[in-house]
Amino acid sequence: MAHFNPFHKSVLRAGSDIADSILMRNTRTDFKNRYDVSTLADGSDNKGLYDSFARLMSCEVNGRIIHYRICLNDEDIMEFLRHNSEIDMLTFIVFVMTHELVHIHRFSMGEADFDKVDQDEEIIVDNLTRLFLAKYPPAGRERVFRLLDKLTPPPLYNHRTIFETGGRFNAYL
Repeated sequence: MAHFNPFHKSVLRAGSDIADSILMRNTRTDFKNRYDVSTLADGSDNKGLYDSFARLMSCEVNGRIIHYRICLNDEDIMEFLRHNSEIDMLTFIVFVMTHELVHIHRFSMGEADFDKVDQDEEIIVDNLTRLFLAKYPPAGRERVFRLLDKLTPPPLYNHRTIFETGGRFNAYL
């Protein structure tokens, strides 16, 4: 199983920065210090991360969410990219990170409940992600959109990747 190598870490960092910038331009809110990013290669707990590109976890103090962690499934991302060479890694990471940051924005603003993410929330977040990326398009965005639209079922709506009931890991891409 392949993990992100050091070269890919720079792509991950760039993708995260681009996604953060896109979200800030669209929401006028800075979430840079509200989250961090990890991968399986970093030693992240992979429980519940199968068949998904990312999961979102929360860190709570006294029942209040104070921080989020975006856990990327580098193995599945690399496998997906190997089988879909028409899309580039950076653009795909920007898409995944923007999707997760839209979740963070919605949870932070009270527009969605972290404990009750469902398919409707995933559809809303997917639509917002696409809208934000349409306004500030990274190179290769159309190829990513076309590919995700062709998949059956698309990873965004596969029941195993949207949420895991009964757990805290419930916002998936």
